[in-house]
Amino acid sequence: MRQSVTTHLRRSLVGSCAALLGISVLTGSAAAQTVVLNQPGSQVTDTTIRSGAYANTNFDGQVLITRRSSSDPDWERRTLLKFDTENYIPAGAQIASATLTLTVKSGLGSAGATRPLRVVRVPVGFLEEDATWRIRMGSSYWASPGGDVAEEVASANASNVAGAKVVMDLTAMVQRASDGDFDTRYTRLLIHDDASEAKESYREFYSSEDTTASRRPTLTIVLAGGSTPPPPPSTTSGTIKVLQWNISQGYGEDGKSNIDRVVDFIVSQAPDVISFNEIMKYSSSSQPQIIADKLRARTGKTWTYHWIQKSGSSSGEGECVMTHLDIDAKDDYLLSVSRSVAMARLNVNGRIVNVFSTHLDHQASSTRLTQVKQLVAWSDNYSEQRILAGDFNGWPGTAEINEMLKTHNDGWAVAKSKGVAVAYSANPDGNTRNTRIDYVWASKGASAVTVTRAQVFDTRDSSGKRPSDHNPLIVTYKVQ
Repeated sequence: MRQSVTTHLRRSLVGSCAALLGISVLTGSAAAQTVVLNQPGSQVTDTTIRSGAYANTNFDGQVLITRRSSSDPDWERRTLLKFDTENYIPAGAQIASATLTLTVKSGLGSAGATRPLRVVRVPVGFLEEDATWRIRMGSSYWASPGGDVAEEVASANASNVAGAKVVMDLTAMVQRASDGDFDTRYTRLLIHDDASEAKESYREFYSSEDTTASRRPTLTIVLAGGSTPPPPPSTTSGTIKVLQWNISQGYGEDGKSNIDRVVDFIVSQAPDVISFNEIMKYSSSSQPQIIADKLRARTGKTWTYHWIQKSGSSSGEGECVMTHLDIDAKDDYLLSVSRSVAMARLNVNGRIVNVFSTHLDHQASSTRLTQVKQLVAWSDNYSEQRILAGDFNGWPGTAEINEMLKTHNDGWAVAKSKGVAVAYSANPDGNTRNTRIDYVWASKGASAVTVTRAQVFDTRDSSGKRPSDHNPLIVTYKVQ
């Protein structure tokens, strides 16, 4: 368990502008369109990872390097790339071609010598600003130092001549990503030299931060007829509705399965992201997957999630972040006394929002205080904006809640102070169980998110039974 990618002249001008702006253009007939991804940060991120004495060093913002060295690990280097095919390519699009192009900056060896590069898919999330030989994001390690890899997706020979282009065919992989075959529709890659060790294997490539767009790592995707690229992610303000709900292991107060009732409520309220507690997963039956499938059938949207068992096992009770938004990366962390945190990194109108779900100890305030400190320390490894939700098992005024208030704003309390907190007549204080123990928090440094509403819902049926012994809480944030 871890701890913690018209005329000839007129067409050329349009194509050049597209490459600079990172937008899709009509390159011929209306039957085929080309999407060019090379804008740093929004469309492509990258970094080099290095072994040996540099295994804990992050090289973000520098040139990209590959080098093969088996005898001296200090010289071994690999390149990580991630392209945003999640937001710029429609789900299920037919991919006519997808081509990755790198531009050589320099290299060793006799003039014109080449080295074989291999491109493999990275099956887990990583952040360019965090990634090292050992760490992939935050405080989470690679399962295998040097990067976790899946299947090989492309290969090419890299010249040592400055300005030379290295072109790789990624059509099959991007098609699979578009089809939803992986846990994300982002294209995440690791590039390495797998030939024999040699000083002459050293190659430098221009990175995404280069000021000349034509030299940056570029993924050029041609969509087949009928596939239209979506508009770029909006940079204007939007909202994100966060639902926090402990679903009591899948059973209502009547002792019957509550999954369909949970789905009914979610469909009726249309949250964007959900923090589930006490949600069960086994090899034979997975509540997260069942709920995601039912939501897809009911809403027409693809719902994805990240689940972690509370003590790190592969099955049982756990926490889950589920959303129809774009998940950039996932992570998880184990707290003390068999408790855990699930995290999903979301793209909300072009703004990164890290959402966490946790469930603290139900027995002792002192234990919860320790867990809160662990939670805050771990989540601080991730950039703003940060939203933390969960069943904290502590009510306002307890030591653990006061500890959270040092660094986070309580969504319900903020909404109440603004006059936009809503409950129901039998529960004017917004209690989520016997008192208020379920929370949605935003870190105090999350300046781009603002509470616009909070609501605790009455889910009792005609018999007075609820689908869970916890009331659902939704906090809505404006995201700028």
